[in-house]
Amino acid sequence: MNYNIKLRSSPLYILTEDLSFFYRINKELNKLKIPFKILNLNKINSSYHSVILTTTKEALLMEEKGSKAKILAYSDEEDFENYIIKIIAAVKIGYKDYYSEILFSVDPGKRTGLMIFLDGYYLYSYCCFKMNEVVGKITKYIQFFQSENKNDFIITFKLGNGVLRLTLNLIKQIFSIYNGRKNVRIFLIDEFKSSKIKINQKNKLHHVSKDELSALILALRDGIEINENEYFSLVKHSYKNRKIEVDKGGMKNVEGVFDKSAVAEIVIKVIDGELTLKDASKELKLLNRKK
Repeated sequence: MNYNIKLRSSPLYILTEDLSFFYRINKELNKLKIPFKILNLNKINSSYHSVILTTTKEALLMEEKGSKAKILAYSDEEDFENYIIKIIAAVKIGYKDYYSEILFSVDPGKRTGLMIFLDGYYLYSYCCFKMNEVVGKITKYIQFFQSENKNDFIITFKLGNGVLRLTLNLIKQIFSIYNGRKNVRIFLIDEFKSSKIKINQKNKLHHVSKDELSALILALRDGIEINENEYFSLVKHSYKNRKIEVDKGGMKNVEGVFDKSAVAEIVIKVIDGELTLKDASKELKLLNRKK
């Protein structure tokens, strides 16, 4: 099956006479395999219900023409990477003035998988080789979406317990950075067999490494919520135990309980944006009950 990501709401267009901007945005969208069309400024009218990528100067001309399109305008002063994040969110989640929640699922290790979900949908993922790279990406995404959204923006972390030393260090940094901030939740997730699922990723928008895939499996699992008091208990406990068992919340031995191909199919639907994490978890639990 040829993979071609669909906008959750409207088609995507580029409208610009700025060659520098066009070169950069065209290159990035092609690299991300995000489909788009090119528009001419003279053909813009009020009937376009779409998402249009343009510059701030050209956006003013569009407004003068009465365009009803949702405009994502880029300014030279803006961080271009942030602009791309904004586009990916519009493509995968849908264009919104405000998003309500971001979730980071992390599978710590020599290569750390980082999965990012926005309003329940898969947004993007990374395979990181250093923990400070993980923290840097998390911080960047939070700063960007927090600045774009209301104060009740929810931040959730799901962290694997496989390499406890790395996990505890990450929890410590999260508490240090977001100390006193409301709507921040941290869950410790069991990693049992989280790396056993394999999927066919031919023609996928973004190839997902096995470490990222493990982080996705963790995101589908329940766990135990960690506060600062429990964190210190975990640190003390970790001196005696290399690994801490946590509640799998009905997701016990995901890959062993049901057909791996059925789990892989659900995982693909999450990556393709056909299922939210919540809906995917429900489907997995239904499979469990049928077993």
